[in-house]
Amino acid sequence: MQNAVQRLALQQFNWQQYGRQLLLITLMLLVSACGFHLRGYANLSFKTIYINHANSELARDLVRSIKPTGVKIVANPDSADVVLEVLRDSRSKRILSLGSSAGTSTGAVREFELFHVVSFRIKDRGSKEWLETQQIENRRDFSYSDVDALGKAYEETQLYDNMREDAVRQIVRALAAHQPAVSNQDESADKNP
Repeated sequence: MQNAVQRLALQQFNWQQYGRQLLLITLMLLVSACGFHLRGYANLSFKTIYINHANSELARDLVRSIKPTGVKIVANPDSADVVLEVLRDSRSKRILSLGSSAGTSTGAVREFELFHVVSFRIKDRGSKEWLETQQIENRRDFSYSDVDALGKAYEETQLYDNMREDAVRQIVRALAAHQPAVSNQDESADKNP
């Protein structure tokens, strides 16, 4: 009788494990059927790139996003297949709403609107404009409270970082979407010596 109970408990455990595995496989099939896939690295058609304003946070994030693709970041624009010129990288904020809260006077700031604007253009080795000046504008709203000023300052910093990361993704997509003329000429010259 005790052996039968143990076998029954073992069979029940196996059915639970089998059910979990079946559920996991079903979920994986559903996710793959909807077209979901992990974000990979951009497929860039050039071998070297120069990014101006190398000491800015935006440029550092761009370098981190481009390095895994195998493209070499060079320090001299004359030795680069592509030159990425960041023309503007600015952030600002404005008051979105005023109000009053416990412990504050009327007219206290309740919400801010944050802005991050990046303008850039891409040139090829011959300084020919490869992609005309593009502008990326991001904005976020966030509530503000004098009572939690330190936490709100941290939240503001995180929102600006998030907007900068979004701008980096858009710039890398622009780099991947366009083919520089210089890269195509180099390839055809390599094939026909």
